Amino acid sequence: MFLKIVKNDFLRKKIITVTVLVFITLAVLLGASATNIVANLIQSMSELQERAVPADIAQMHSGEYDKAEIDRFTKAQQEHIAMQETMVLLGFEGMNIHFGNNDTMAGTVQDISFVVQNKKFDFILDLDNERLDVKESEVAVPIYFMEEYDLKIGDTITVETEGYQKEFAISDYARDYEMNSSLTSSKRFVINQADYDEMLEKQVGELEYLIEFKLNENGDSQGLQTAYMEAGLPSNGPTIGGTVFLLFNAMSDAAVVMVIILISILLIIIASFCIRLTFLATIDEDIREIGVMKAMGISKKDITKVYLTKYRVMSVAAGIIGYLLSFVVVYLFNGNMRLYLSSDLSGNLKYVLSLIAPLFVYVMIVMDCKRVLKRIDKISAVEALRSDIMERGKNRKYSFPLLKNKFFSTNIYVGLRDVWKRSKLYGLLMIIFVVCTFIVILPLNMYNTMNSPEFSTYMGIGKSDMRIDLRKTDTITEDFKKLQEELQNDLDIEKYAAYITSSYQVKNVEGSWDYINIETGDFSVFPLNYLEGRSPEGEGEISLSYANASEDGLNKKVGDEVVVKNAGTEKTLKVSGIYQDITNGGKTAKADTSLGVNEDSVLWYIVCMDVAPGVDINEKMDHYRNAYDSAQVNDIEEYTQQTLGNIIDQMSTIVIAGIAIAVIIVVLITALFLKMLLSKDKSQIAIMRSVGLTSKNVKHQYMAGTLMVLIVGIMLGVLASDYLGEFLVSMAMSFLGAARIHFVHIGWQTWLLCPLLLIVVVEFTISVCCKVTVEDDLSVGLRS
Repeated sequence: MFLKIVKNDFLRKKIITVTVLVFITLAVLLGASATNIVANLIQSMSELQERAVPADIAQMHSGEYDKAEIDRFTKAQQEHIAMQETMVLLGFEGMNIHFGNNDTMAGTVQDISFVVQNKKFDFILDLDNERLDVKESEVAVPIYFMEEYDLKIGDTITVETEGYQKEFAISDYARDYEMNSSLTSSKRFVINQADYDEMLEKQVGELEYLIEFKLNENGDSQGLQTAYMEAGLPSNGPTIGGTVFLLFNAMSDAAVVMVIILISILLIIIASFCIRLTFLATIDEDIREIGVMKAMGISKKDITKVYLTKYRVMSVAAGIIGYLLSFVVVYLFNGNMRLYLSSDLSGNLKYVLSLIAPLFVYVMIVMDCKRVLKRIDKISAVEALRSDIMERGKNRKYSFPLLKNKFFSTNIYVGLRDVWKRSKLYGLLMIIFVVCTFIVILPLNMYNTMNSPEFSTYMGIGKSDMRIDLRKTDTITEDFKKLQEELQNDLDIEKYAAYITSSYQVKNVEGSWDYINIETGDFSVFPLNYLEGRSPEGEGEISLSYANASEDGLNKKVGDEVVVKNAGTEKTLKVSGIYQDITNGGKTAKADTSLGVNEDSVLWYIVCMDVAPGVDINEKMDHYRNAYDSAQVNDIEEYTQQTLGNIIDQMSTIVIAGIAIAVIIVVLITALFLKMLLSKDKSQIAIMRSVGLTSKNVKHQYMAGTLMVLIVGIMLGVLASDYLGEFLVSMAMSFLGAARIHFVHIGWQTWLLCPLLLIVVVEFTISVCCKVTVEDDLSVGLRS
C-alpha cells in the first residue's frame, strides 16, 4: 500500500520529485567521488612507494665526495641503516637542452640532471611502474617536462654544451617518486650507462651527489641526520626526508579532494533545505487529507510512514545513481594521478570506501525528514480539517501598505512585500543561493590566489618583479659578487636584495642539535606578510617559518630565544617574527646578515629585484640569462606558476565544475520554489488577472521578490567565501606551513561576472516557470 501511495505521489508531483532526486544524487555523486579519489590516492601512493623503494633520507651535495667516508659511516650506523646508495647526477642548464624547432628549456625553474638507474633502491619508473631500462642514445624524460613542453615518445632532445653534442630519442616517461612534484626543484633524466660514461669522460655537466639512506623499520631518522652532520660528511645541499616526498606527491590530488568534500557537504545541506521546502508545501497542500486519515483512525506512525517512505525510496535511488556515476566523474579528476602516480587504479578499496557517501546521505536525509514530520504529530484531526491551520499564528499586520509606496512600481513593491510576508519560505531559498554562490566563489578565489604573484609570500619569498637563482658551480661565489656589482650600477633596476641560504645547527626543545636552513640578507627590501611580529632587522634577530615555530618544530613564539651554532660558535638569537612557507617541507628561517654565512654548507644564492618604471621585464631577464650561464632567471609570477603548476591546473578544473554545479542547483531550486509558490497562489493569480493585471505584471511581482532574495544571497555568499572560506583554506594549508591565507580578489569576477551569471540564469528560469503557470485558463484558477 505504501509503495502504491509513493508511486501516485511521484506521478502527481513529477517536477518536484525529480528536482529533489537530482539534489540528493549530486550530493552522493560528489561525496562518493571524493572518497573514491581518496581510495585511489592511497592505493596509487602505496603501489608507487612499493615499486620505487624511495629513500628515507636524501642529502644533496655539490663539491668533493669521498665514498669511503660514507661507507664507514654506514657501517657504524647499521643499527639504523638498511641500505645506502649514492647517485651521481650530471647537471645541465635549461639552455643546454634543445628540442623541437630549436627550442630550449632555458625558462625552467627546475634543476636538470642526467642519471643512470640505481641498483638498490630509489628506482625511477615508467608509466607502468616498472623500473626503467634505457637503451643507448635514448632518454626517459621526467613527466613534468613531458607535460610542460608537450613532448612525445619518439621526439628527440639534444644536449649541447661547449665541446659536446648528443641527440637522444625519448623512449619513455620517467615517473620519479622523489622528484615527481613541481614543488621539488630538481628533475632527473634517465639515460643508458654507456651514454652516461661518455658524458663523464668528456667532463660535461656539473657533478652533484645524491647521498641516500634506506632505514631499518625502527631506524631513527632525526638521530641519523644529526649523526651525519656531526661526522662532517658531505652536506653542501638540502636534506630531505621521506615524509616530504610523500606530502609533495599527494598535494595536488589532496587539494582536489578537500574542495570536493566541502562542495558535497554543502550539497547535502541544500538537499536537506530542498526537502524541508518540499515538505512544508506538501503538508500545506495535503493538510485536509491528513485530517481525514487521522479522523479515520490511522495512527501518527502510519501517516508519517506514508511521507517518509517516499524520501527513503528517493534516497536509495539517488544513492545508487550517484554511486555509479561517481566512477565516471572520478575518471575526469584522476588524470593527474594516473600520470604522476599510477596508470592502474583498478583496486577494490574505492568500491568499499565510496559506499560511505550514499549511506551517510541516506541517514542524514531520513533524520531530517523525521524532524520535519514531527509537526504532523502536533496537528489534531479537527485542526487539520480547518482550512487555515497552517497559517495560524502567522497572521500579521501588513507592514508595507501600498499607499505608502513612493519608490517602486506597484508590481515590484508587491513582490518585495511578499518576501516579507513569507520570510521563512524565502529565507530557505536565500540560504540555498548563499551556498550556491559559495560553491562558485571559493574555488575561484583559491585559483586566483594560487595564480597570483602575491602567492610567493606563502612560499617564503617577498613580492618582486624578478628572481635570479645561482646554481652550484665552481664560480658561484664570484658570480654572486659580480651580479650584485652589476645590479648596483644598472639604472634599469629600481631595487634589489641578495640572500644566501646555508645549513646551521639549532638547539631543539630536547636540548640536542638539529639542522635548519637559514636565509640571511636584508628582508626589509621585499618584506613578507608575517603571522606575528616582523622581519629580522638587527643583530641577534631571527624569524621562523610557521612549521618551524610550531610544537612539531622548535616550539617558539615571538620574543623567545633560539640557539644557533655557526662554525662551532653558539649564538643566541631572538625570534622577531613568524612567517608562512610551504617550500622545503615548510621548515625554514630568516636571519640578519650579522649571523654570518656558514661557508661550509651554503645551499643556494638568490637575488630578487624590481625593475624601474617603463623597463621591459622580459628584455631584462634575457640580458641576465645571457650574462650568467649558471643562473635561473624568472619573474615571480612564472616562478610561482611553474612551482605550483599541477595544483593550479587541478584547481581550474574545480572552478569549472563548481560553476556548473551551482548553475544546475540554481535552475532546479528556482524552478522547484516557483512551482510550489505558483501552485499555492493559483487562485490569487486568477483574481489579479480577472481585475485587469496582465501576465507580465504578475510575472514581475514574482521576479522582483526572487531576484531580491538572490542578490542578498549573492552578497552573503561572497562575504562567506571571503571570510569563512579563508578560514577553511587556512586550516587546511596550516599542515603545509601556511596558517593564514588571504585571498586575492579579482573584483570584476567576484562582484560582476559570477553574480551576473546567476542573475541571468534565475531570471530566465523565472520567466519560463511563470509563463507556463500565469497564462493558464482563468477558470481553473478561480475554481481552486
